[in-house]
Amino acid sequence: MKQIRTVFLFTLKDAARKKAFKISTAFMAILVLILCALPRLISSGETDTSSPAQSGTESEYVAPDTEQTALCYYIDADNLIPNGRLALTQAMPDTKFVASDAESLEGLKQKVADNADTSIIVVENGENAPNLTFITKDFRSGISSTTATEALSKAYIETTLQSQGIDGQTVEFARSTLPMQAEYAGPSDFSGYLIGILLTILVFFAIYYYGYGVAMSVATEKTSRVMETLIVCAKPRNILLGKVLAMGVLGLLQFVGVLLFGVICYQLLVPDNFTMMGMELSFAAFTPASAILVVLYFILGYSLYAVLNAVCGATVSKIEDLNSAMMPVMLVAIISFYISYISAIATPGGGLEKAAMYIPLTSPFIMPFKLLNGDVAAADIAISLVLLLAAIAVVCMISIKIYSASVLHYGKRLKIKDALKK
Repeated sequence: MKQIRTVFLFTLKDAARKKAFKISTAFMAILVLILCALPRLISSGETDTSSPAQSGTESEYVAPDTEQTALCYYIDADNLIPNGRLALTQAMPDTKFVASDAESLEGLKQKVADNADTSIIVVENGENAPNLTFITKDFRSGISSTTATEALSKAYIETTLQSQGIDGQTVEFARSTLPMQAEYAGPSDFSGYLIGILLTILVFFAIYYYGYGVAMSVATEKTSRVMETLIVCAKPRNILLGKVLAMGVLGLLQFVGVLLFGVICYQLLVPDNFTMMGMELSFAAFTPASAILVVLYFILGYSLYAVLNAVCGATVSKIEDLNSAMMPVMLVAIISFYISYISAIATPGGGLEKAAMYIPLTSPFIMPFKLLNGDVAAADIAISLVLLLAAIAVVCMISIKIYSASVLHYGKRLKIKDALKK
């Protein structure tokens, strides 16, 4: 136990002092800060997009104090949509709308071909309603046809109803939309879905990053001959366990620290009752029990892959060979992640999802999402954890034997089958 503690403390301090750990922590904190600040920026940037009062004319309307960076020529020779340019200006205040005529169309097309920020809207007679044609340099440039169509449609409907003698109050009522809210009978909601996806991705990258850290630590000490000193003071088994535990604790501290920082940023920056796609953000699915289980799956998933990565680091004699040695383990991790992602999100409720919950290689990736977005039976959780613990025990025993046989091997990279023979 003393040997494990010595290796643990040495590895923990060494990894915490490295620039990679400090940069990754700062990067994740900045990313969390940006994600939490976006809702406030979105809320503060919302403007009133209702149509202007019809008592005025287009020439009387003054666009909001917004820098106009784009230009759009508006051609409506028959005045099919009165106040159409007015509606466009209010819907897209960053675009300057200039009235033009059909005779100038060919010349205007050349201007559009030369400048991606220039567009043309042509309003022509259609079978039952005006037809809109949008001319831009290519599909990636020009104004938003969806926004322009919506603004012109509202203006056309409004003026048409008014021309039929419909009073303004009725016209405004016809343009209104019904208020809505979404409720869910089950435990899954939009917030749980979103947080579940983010957690699944975060767990994968944490397992990948810290597993790579274990392999790099073993390979570095082996190539620098520090391992020869360590092997005298501690058994290979204790060295392996000490390194895995150290990187696991460091990863867990960073993982929990980022989550706590995210909670603080959420409380300070996200506006109350903020909605996205009509649904309010909520952490109702994130209960204390689910939080504990998510952390537990992270620890066990890391442990499973970390011991495999440590063996990969022990089989190389040069740092340059580490990536190729780790490729099989990383490939298994990536495939397991995508199986979990597809089964939980693309095809939920199927046999693949059930299998992914039980298979030790995939359960650390799928279970955090399921815990936040489904009524997972206690029996399923118990079976998943037992199988995962059993897999860790078996992999640890095999990995310790391979590690002991390969840690002092130098020269050509040792293959796993050769290490097993030793």
